[in-house]
Amino acid sequence: MIKHTVIGIAALLGSVSAHAAPQWVELPNSVADVTFLDRSAIRAQGEFLDVNVLRNFDETIALGSDPVSGAAMYSHRSATLSYLVDCDNRKVALTGWKLFEGSFGNGNVVWADKNWGKPAFVNASLEESREIVTSACATSLAAR
Repeated sequence: MIKHTVIGIAALLGSVSAHAAPQWVELPNSVADVTFLDRSAIRAQGEFLDVNVLRNFDETIALGSDPVSGAAMYSHRSATLSYLVDCDNRKVALTGWKLFEGSFGNGNVVWADKNWGKPAFVNASLEESREIVTSACATSLAAR
């Protein structure tokens, strides 16, 4: 698992051509097998923080099955997620996502979309969302 994680992160870092190279930090207590927060991509958006998260799964997962055919829907091995974080109230709002066939954001995109309405903030009550808030807000404070 560790070897695959290191190889996957190296491949992911090598494939990024945007501004600064991502600074992926592993989050403990995640819902995925491994979840990372990109510290280099934390940006202020008004009174909130815009953050990127990468979830990686050891096996392919699906988001349900087609009711007629029974075929798995949106089968994926990894996902990148964008959140708005409200540090003052410890809340998060999912703003966008991409699901990938391969691990560490590699392979074909299975499904990509964004929240087209106003952000729907929820309390960071799950362990993973608490870790996202804690890490993003601590990184933001340290950068000031």
